[in-house]
Amino acid sequence: MKTNKLFNLILTAILVVGITQTGMSQDRFTKNFQVKKGDNLSVKVSGDVRVESWSKDEVLVEVSGLDAVDRDDLKITQDGNTVSVLLRNDHNVSFSIKTPGQFNFDIKTSGGDLSCLGEFYGNIKGTTAGGDIKVESINGKVELVTAGGDINTGNINGDLKVTTAGGDIHVGIVNGEGKMTTAGGDIVVTSSSKSLNVNTAGGDIKVGNVGGEIKASTAGGDIEVGLVSGIAKLNTSGGDIKLAGARGNTSVNTSGGDIKLENIYGSVKANTSGGRIYAELTPDGSDESKLSSSGGTITFLIPENVKATIEAVIKADNLKGPWIITSEYKTDSYVTDEDNKEIRAKFTLNGGGKLIKLTTSNSKIEIKKLNK
Repeated sequence: MKTNKLFNLILTAILVVGITQTGMSQDRFTKNFQVKKGDNLSVKVSGDVRVESWSKDEVLVEVSGLDAVDRDDLKITQDGNTVSVLLRNDHNVSFSIKTPGQFNFDIKTSGGDLSCLGEFYGNIKGTTAGGDIKVESINGKVELVTAGGDINTGNINGDLKVTTAGGDIHVGIVNGEGKMTTAGGDIVVTSSSKSLNVNTAGGDIKVGNVGGEIKASTAGGDIEVGLVSGIAKLNTSGGDIKLAGARGNTSVNTSGGDIKLENIYGSVKANTSGGRIYAELTPDGSDESKLSSSGGTITFLIPENVKATIEAVIKADNLKGPWIITSEYKTDSYVTDEDNKEIRAKFTLNGGGKLIKLTTSNSKIEIKKLNK
């Protein structure tokens, strides 16, 4: 009896030592490698992937939830300056990886969330077939793709490209070129130092200041943009548009909302099928401008020291309605055209300049002095 107990104790001790030496437990596996700053991490797995930065020149990979019988499907290797994590077949597992802050990533998971936590210096590629993506501070080029989740980033000091087939996108400050696309969510960007291209098939767009050009499009939401140093092209099929400022040939269009444009320098093309237009324009004489509404008031502000020719037209079903063109500038002509059911007025500022045409239906037009 005592002999059996002694045998069992020895066997248990051997098993514990064996497990400890190999870095294995019933559901956890760890492996580490010595690396240099600027090396690479390649991950192709299924499950959640979490990467964190630390101060060691070492990569530590921890795998949880993988049964011992399936460990032949897992390969964790180092070849030159690249650490690779490869998992064949789909398993309900999770990966926790620690790397130096100066590192490059190429991470693909077929069915989980992806997160990069901490501050990293390097290029990041992250793809998941069905989860959320979260990255914090990145100094480098970033490309993120998910087929069915949200994307959230902190500040990105480099170019950023993010795509999701069905979630929201929230981005911090982008010190580089930015491109964001979602098939069914909102897009929020704190600011961008260079050009920005954002597109959603079914949500709102909200962007802070942009250091270059911006193109923003949504099939069913509002667009709000801060000060833009370059050209702004904004389009929505069913919401309002607000722009705090832009330079160049500004173009905005909405099929069913109001338009508010402030601090526009250059020229502007603005159209709404069913809302009001408020626009502040300082023309630079490079191109004509046109503001058009199918059924809302147009309020147009222009400085009194610029050269411009303004034509205003109201198309009215009933010319005896409360439709009128008012102006703080001297009127050259004012015509009520019964045959064409139009009210037309013309204004010449400082000898005239590039044409600015204002058109609405069954509403009024107001032309005011811009004092800024």
